[in-house]
Amino acid sequence: MRALAALVIIRPMRINRVKIVTVSASHATVFWRANAPADITASCRAASDGNVADAVVSSVNGRHFRAVFSGLKSDTAYAFHLSLNGRILHSGEFRTLRPAPGDFIFRFATVNDIHIGEKIYGLIFLPGLNLFPVTPGLKLDIDGEPFWKYTNETAIKELNKLDLDFIIVKGDVVTDHTEENIRTAKEMLDTLRHPYRVLRGNHDRAASPKTDFFLQAFPAVTELQSFEHKGRGFILLDDIHPATGNTRFSPRTIDLFKSEMKKMSDIPAFVFAHNPPLRKFERAPDNRISDFLDIIDEHPAVAGVFCGHTHGNKVAIRKSRGKQVLFVETAAPMDYPGGFNIYDVHTDGYVQTCVRPFCAKSARWYEMCEKAYYGLAASGLFGDISDRNFVLPVE
Repeated sequence: MRALAALVIIRPMRINRVKIVTVSASHATVFWRANAPADITASCRAASDGNVADAVVSSVNGRHFRAVFSGLKSDTAYAFHLSLNGRILHSGEFRTLRPAPGDFIFRFATVNDIHIGEKIYGLIFLPGLNLFPVTPGLKLDIDGEPFWKYTNETAIKELNKLDLDFIIVKGDVVTDHTEENIRTAKEMLDTLRHPYRVLRGNHDRAASPKTDFFLQAFPAVTELQSFEHKGRGFILLDDIHPATGNTRFSPRTIDLFKSEMKKMSDIPAFVFAHNPPLRKFERAPDNRISDFLDIIDEHPAVAGVFCGHTHGNKVAIRKSRGKQVLFVETAAPMDYPGGFNIYDVHTDGYVQTCVRPFCAKSARWYEMCEKAYYGLAASGLFGDISDRNFVLPVE
């Protein structure tokens, strides 16, 4: 009997989608995918003195990897390598943030667009044609769990590990305003071990006041919420037109906002809304966006205007009256690119860092979501590293 020779084809190890998600003054987090399970290592070298740091690498699904670098020097350029058995598979570079100005005071976090109850992700409809989406939708239920459940629960688990003073939820708590969705959202948010405040997004609207399950679940939510915490001001605004979902400030909201900002004229003010208020196509006198911007321009120390809605990472700078104000949009944990944000507040400024939740189910879903909007999600929502992580002095 002749021996049969078995032909074994070994695929070369390849990695792709290498993304630097988080960079702080002392840490960096890099994600990537591989075509097969492997013991991939990650290391980085400081350009200034050649100091080498190895990362803690973890993987899920045999294909999705995360490397966490720690103990890095601030404001330092690093070259990093992803390697297998001494062979470099990928090289890249990043620069750690400069130290935050002043002494540390406290830390808080934000999360947005958790979209409890979403059945299909990625649909876009033309105005007035809600039966005919112009983009294909996506969904991935795993072990009987819908994508909005396992992604948000993973984010909450990671938030609960952090030492935070509070969390701000920047709207679109649900996709469809139903009693069941609102109840589920409230139950999920109540698993946070930190105090949290909620503002209302365009998806959180009720058809009539009699069936406003959102306000029944979150009675503290009004058109403007404000509070001071350790010498910093916080204002949460409802900037949604109840009929169209576009950006609009009511006359009462503008009056309240002007009054509260005047009270906070001697402290840095953090302003939060769901819709980004810089989109020029929404500018109209009855939307009062110009009135809102005038109030922002008048305040001597606006730390920033922080929004959700777009599900992407983006920083825009408004320059007016000899100063500049950051308008910050942040990604959602429910879909690609995935994330929530941490803010370390110091006496003379603050630091924003982006964190992508990491688990086997979420990693599979985020990979699928890259195909959303005919592939534009992968290129348009992730943003630059400075859109996700930055230091800002605030006097």
